[in-house]
Amino acid sequence: MANGAMSFNFKMPEELMEQFSESNLKKARTKAVEAAGMVWADETKEIVMEDDHINTSLFINSIGYVTGFAGNSEGPRATEGDVVHEITDEGGKTTLQIGSAVSYAPVLEKRYNLMARGLDRAQERMNRVADHQIKTILKI
Repeated sequence: MANGAMSFNFKMPEELMEQFSESNLKKARTKAVEAAGMVWADETKEIVMEDDHINTSLFINSIGYVTGFAGNSEGPRATEGDVVHEITDEGGKTTLQIGSAVSYAPVLEKRYNLMARGLDRAQERMNRVADHQIKTILKI
């Protein structure tokens, strides 16, 4: 399984924290992490298409979430089972494990550093979409 992880630390003044329920904070955290993960997956998919050496619909469509890109192959389409997208929330920490579960994903990641390159390119946008989700949900 090829995957990656990124940590976000969001800090708020104590007086603001009292204005929000724990459920809203959890929802904002979850939406922020999911939005950032989608940006990361999208950027990684773009890199795969740009590199044009592993442009299969199964692999591209299995990174982070199922998409419908046709690719250059007539092979099988990605399903939820081909995707790594596992979100957990424990102890005030939300974690998203993201990547591809196709059998050859670890080989491609080891050879081309796709998720790492996607993270490098997407980090600024990931922060923006995460920030937007938090502000929207918490109405700040």
